[in-house]
Amino acid sequence: MHYKILYITLRRLILDRDVAGLRSQLLQHGDPLFARALALGSERVIADALSLLPISERLHVLRHLPAALRSALLPLCSRGSPHPARPRWSYPIPSVQHA
Repeated sequence: MHYKILYITLRRLILDRDVAGLRSQLLQHGDPLFARALALGSERVIADALSLLPISERLHVLRHLPAALRSALLPLCSRGSPHPARPRWSYPIPSVQHA
């Protein structure tokens, strides 16, 4: 399957949130072709697709994306997301003392 046709298929699967179908295409075509097809889309499309995949498969696909996309999407592949910083205007958090 040509990667441009695969991209159209992936877009439909992403839109339908079809995780099984997306994983099936990944297994059928392999990481390099899957990543090449995804790279035709915007960062948002790529992020949507990667967010539907398990972390191990995300990392495999991410390795085959162009460097600029890879660095932009790397936060999706971290195991634990950092807590967002509190805004400066927020109330102070009281400290908890253990007895």
